[in-house]
Amino acid sequence: MILDDKSMSTKFENIKILESKVIYDKHGRSVVEDLLEFADGTRHEWVYFKGSAKAGVLAGAVAVAAFTNDNKLILTKQYRHPLRKLIYDLPAGGMQEGETPEQAALRELEEETGYTADKLEWIGRFSWSPSNMSGVVEIFFTKSLKPKGDFDPNEIADIELIDFETALEKVLKGEYVDSALVIAALLVSVKRLLENPQ
Repeated sequence: MILDDKSMSTKFENIKILESKVIYDKHGRSVVEDLLEFADGTRHEWVYFKGSAKAGVLAGAVAVAAFTNDNKLILTKQYRHPLRKLIYDLPAGGMQEGETPEQAALRELEEETGYTADKLEWIGRFSWSPSNMSGVVEIFFTKSLKPKGDFDPNEIADIELIDFETALEKVLKGEYVDSALVIAALLVSVKRLLENPQ
């Protein structure tokens, strides 16, 4: 059965959550199972990831496209077990309870790189997987880097400075696969952020 736009919007107008239960809550991540009832009376179980209230981690996340004065992008290189390999990504992470996105972005930047920034510019947002994850990722840009401290000993990351043109080429060739890095690189390029002083 194919639904037209009117049927689709009617079905999803008044969705009721009949039941909601956390089926996993560990390591800052929760898996939730909701029983939904749609406007047409049909029911559906929906399982998705969200931040862990127990760990004080919100569903939202942040990523920072941080550049040196000579347009080198700071990337972290980390092991990502689901992919079974090391990948390049941006300094990024989940927001904690009570943090604004800007505060979370500065905290993650410092924890993962030892740098902070005088100024952050919000450049976009995206959802990793709207069908099975709650929350969005807020992306920030900065060229006002300054050394702040050392790496967080709990972070497992190597830092590399990559010329932006090289990073963008690797994104376009599919060599960089981290979603925040791919989207941020395209936003920086399309918005021509490196052509204008911050």
